Amino acid sequence: MILMEENAKQTLSYSAMLKSKLVDLDKITKRHCLMAELYALVKISVKVSEKYNENFVSLHTENVFLAKRCMILLKELFGFGAEVSMRTSSRSQKRHYLIYITNRKAKRIVDELSDNMILKKTCCKQAYLKGAFLACASISDPKKNYHLEFVLSGEKIAEELLSALNAFDISAGVVSRKKHHVVYIKDGEKISQILGLIGAGKSLLDFENLRIFKTVSNDINRKVNCETANIAKTAKAFVSFQEDIEYIEHTRTIAGLPANLIEIARLKLDNPGATLKELGELLNPPISKSGVNHRLRRISEIAEKLRSDLYD
Repeated sequence: MILMEENAKQTLSYSAMLKSKLVDLDKITKRHCLMAELYALVKISVKVSEKYNENFVSLHTENVFLAKRCMILLKELFGFGAEVSMRTSSRSQKRHYLIYITNRKAKRIVDELSDNMILKKTCCKQAYLKGAFLACASISDPKKNYHLEFVLSGEKIAEELLSALNAFDISAGVVSRKKHHVVYIKDGEKISQILGLIGAGKSLLDFENLRIFKTVSNDINRKVNCETANIAKTAKAFVSFQEDIEYIEHTRTIAGLPANLIEIARLKLDNPGATLKELGELLNPPISKSGVNHRLRRISEIAEKLRSDLYD
């Protein structure tokens, strides 16, 4: 199992990397929480199969870390191991790990996992989420996007998982995909909360740091884009004001404008690069930027009316 685990670590996806850090047994974890975690693994991943003409309960997974965690829990909770075999798909070359448990041992496990109190405590619900994460979760690299999903075989187990998430005020969506029910979360804050609940401490810090960086970076980009757009818009407006005043000057002269617009029109012609604030300070008496902008817009309206009359 150690050799298989080392080989698996050579090319880990983000999901597998997180799962690899959840494998080892936490010595302070209470037995009832370990039972809740095993309950999730069994409920999601186990099926009945036949081997050597005898019925076995088996856990089938491509995740070596899930296989190792299952073996650890069986040893810790029941004092026995199980037979493990590895197969490699001839098509995809993916490795599949199968854990076989005899019916006699499986009955003992099922009897203990049938306890109605198994998910009553908050700590046990956390452990259940950890088991579900190991068994069927897939999480996107947060450098790309926020997406966590649990791929489940039936509606009932999906409802049970939703109930466990709701206990921590975590809402999730559900969709049907082929023969599976997929519980998914796209909120970075909620995904971060789940990582904290299942005990992925270091990974949670890394995830949070990246999430904060992305949030700040997005805010900065948004502000820069907004400011750039405003600058471009202002520059375009300034050019337009200049063209409108020049058009009026060539068609009927600025002197024909209303008295309060003549001075600003002349100042704009004499100071084409001046800002609204600078133009306002040149007036006597000075006026605000919004006042300058209002007068220039009135001039533009007059120029537009002159153009319209020309083509009518």
